[in-house]
Amino acid sequence: MNYIRRMSVGVITIGIFILCWGVVWLGNDMGWWAFSFPFWPVIVILTGVMILLYELKKSVTEE
Repeated sequence: MNYIRRMSVGVITIGIFILCWGVVWLGNDMGWWAFSFPFWPVIVILTGVMILLYELKKSVTEE
């Protein structure tokens, strides 16, 4: 039996977002750069909206 494992776009997006956030945070703490982006919650909100829309679209097409 061949099982094809597919990761959802939401999981990949969250993983990439957390990875990038961690790299920026580490770089700031280590003094590698001074990155200041006061609107980072907008990125979090847009990521959540993108994931929700993708999952809604996927559930509609499966019916």
